[in-house]
Amino acid sequence: MKLSNFSLSYKAPFARGELDAFRFLALSRELGVEGASFHVGDLGSLEPAHLRRVRRAYLDHGLSVSLLAVSTDLARPEEELAGEMAKAREAVRAAVILGAPVLRIFAGSPPDEAGRAAAFESAVRAARALCEEAAEAGVPVGLQNHNHGALVRTGAEALRFIQAVGHPNLTFVLDTGQFAGCRGASGPAPPELRGADFMESIRETAPIARFVRAKFYEPRADGSEPAIDYDRVLDILRGVHYQGFVDLVYEPNRSDGGPGEDPRTAIPRFLAFLRSRLRALEAAPRPALAAPAPAASAARYAGVSNAAYFEDGEPRTEAQVAFLEGPVADLEGRVCFSNIDREQILRWDPASKKVEVLRERSNGANGLRFDREGRLIACEGGGRVTRTDLRTGAVEVLAESWEGKPLGSPNDLELDGRGRIYFTSRTSNRDPSKGSVSGVYRIDAPGRVARILAWPQVHMPNGLATSPDDRTLYLIDADGGEGGARRVRAYDLAPDGTVSKERTVHDFYPGRSGDGMAVDAEGNLYVAAGLHRRRGTSETLDTRPGIHVISPEGKLLAFVETPEDTITNCKFGGPDLRTLYVTCGKRLLSIRTRIPGKAAYRAGG
Repeated sequence: MKLSNFSLSYKAPFARGELDAFRFLALSRELGVEGASFHVGDLGSLEPAHLRRVRRAYLDHGLSVSLLAVSTDLARPEEELAGEMAKAREAVRAAVILGAPVLRIFAGSPPDEAGRAAAFESAVRAARALCEEAAEAGVPVGLQNHNHGALVRTGAEALRFIQAVGHPNLTFVLDTGQFAGCRGASGPAPPELRGADFMESIRETAPIARFVRAKFYEPRADGSEPAIDYDRVLDILRGVHYQGFVDLVYEPNRSDGGPGEDPRTAIPRFLAFLRSRLRALEAAPRPALAAPAPAASAARYAGVSNAAYFEDGEPRTEAQVAFLEGPVADLEGRVCFSNIDREQILRWDPASKKVEVLRERSNGANGLRFDREGRLIACEGGGRVTRTDLRTGAVEVLAESWEGKPLGSPNDLELDGRGRIYFTSRTSNRDPSKGSVSGVYRIDAPGRVARILAWPQVHMPNGLATSPDDRTLYLIDADGGEGGARRVRAYDLAPDGTVSKERTVHDFYPGRSGDGMAVDAEGNLYVAAGLHRRRGTSETLDTRPGIHVISPEGKLLAFVETPEDTITNCKFGGPDLRTLYVTCGKRLLSIRTRIPGKAAYRAGG
């Protein structure tokens, strides 16, 4: 992470004429930060000739242009909105000349609570139009959270606004002190948000943040900020592999009502504090971002106890076909699985050791499950979720669109105790106006589909599972792109099938993430993850290829390596639910376990 200095922190010196744009940049150089950011009001002029001089001053001082900020209120009434849009357009032109990598905006505030919904829709339209115009100029637009009664007071509101705008030129500027619940400059939260957890909002939005503002108000003698635990904040940012700027923003807000400390003495102290915390983070153990280091990889797997979880020292090959996925077992011990390359659903009989074809032209069937009537549910990569009656061969479509848009590529699924189906859908599209984005969906009945998670909350959702008590939904995020999410996430699963309180259970980054997973009767996760050799992505070999047994708290308990690429999925089967079936490359494998799998629907049960 790099540090940046913000001009608006020096309101009083600017107002008294003690600072201007050029002296501010000189001061930033003296602080030794890597970048500096301006509010448009502190530039002195937006004339092109002046802006070119400012840009040259950046170069002369060895500083990066980290961000340009403009304060907009896109929730204003229609007759006042033209002025806000004109102000934003002028800032876009300035950003082009300065070479600013992002233009910070605000969504604005509704006139009152009764007008919040209408103001939200109006601001969304205005932000979308601004994103379109700024994209033509090559300037990304960054929405910043703000909790002075604004439209994006919480992480959930920020995500909702970004999704509603649905424009690829919109990104997010995370302000650590401007979420509801932070004491900060905004005072007490309104009654409806009195219990808001601003740290939770930071955690929710950190994965999509492209710029971070470190707000402080009344720094202690050691430079720390009483209102914000920056050890936690930096740990969250490190957890999502944030590598961008952290902008120092000082808003004097003394608890005794006084004017606050001079920024020229407060900011160096806070800067020293942040630097010390960043140095400590860098010194702490973390996965390498480049090629895997054998010692680091070995450390990750140190202390596993295979004998407590597996009877077999290594898996047995039961069948070899092609590229396999989605194993699921019936009560007779037969295992159904998908043959991706041939678009088939196959079934292997442990008694005869033979494989038969259950369905041809499977439309890219991947993850499979049985429902309580013994019907086979399939996620079809061709864009739908189906249910097949194995006695008649009849195929019923359960889901093929959401809000009128075709699904992307359904990948894996799970059923809860009520028989509701949860499935993931993956797509490279990140523009909601052009179709569905990656997400997690719930089917309550044929054709009744709800989306419970979507990009940018999740990147590339893959396998999913529920805990034995149905109170937790686990999700694998498996994005092989540079900096992509590669972790197992957990959510509280409510009785109505909605999710909340996301947390990371296990992070596989920079190695290959999990693909599919299963859960045993004690709640441990059996995650199929890793690679034998690199495959042209940024994924390293830090994640060894095989089954990773992970506790609900995220501890790696055991590991069994699989023999070839690419391991894809696993499920419990057998009469006692103590045989773990694994699809791996062209092989169907089996491993005997100590702990049975959790009770699940199986054909005939």
